[in-house]
Amino acid sequence: MVDSRMKHIEAKIKHALENKGIKCQSIFTMPDLDDTRVLLAFNSQDNRKLSVRKIENALESLDVGEFKVPKEFQRLSSAFLHLEVTLGTRTEKPITHGAA
Repeated sequence: MVDSRMKHIEAKIKHALENKGIKCQSIFTMPDLDDTRVLLAFNSQDNRKLSVRKIENALESLDVGEFKVPKEFQRLSSAFLHLEVTLGTRTEKPITHGAA
């Protein structure tokens, strides 16, 4: 069931990026007990004007709760830009104990 949830998230992200004109080469989910981390890979030649803000705008349309996006891309190779997004961050309110 977790695998199908991850595939659904991957497809949802890819569709949202495509709707904003952003070509995403690959999406890899890295499940974690606390958060779901997603690594997005972009071909730098297809995305010359790509910005982190454009990706944030696309992700905001997903309705997946809060997420955290780093301020800059990482370049792990000469041809690709990578961005690791953490989905589901800060979605639960902290538990506070009232005075008894």
